[in-house]
Amino acid sequence: MKKFINKLIQKLIKKSVSDAVSNPEVPEVPAMVPGDNAKKNLWKFILQTLISILTAILTALGATSCMGLH
Repeated sequence: MKKFINKLIQKLIKKSVSDAVSNPEVPEVPAMVPGDNAKKNLWKFILQTLISILTAILTALGATSCMGLH
């Protein structure tokens, strides 16, 4: 049974790799547009990063405070 599953996985991998190689698709990369849009995207990224960091800190503090009660 184990050999059968290994052979099946190998066949699936070979087929998916051969399909990917035969039909390469190049993803489209949007061009950077200078100006207000670039500044807006930068501030959006900075704000989202700060919110994520603060959320992680507050979650850790909350978990720590709950562990202190026991």
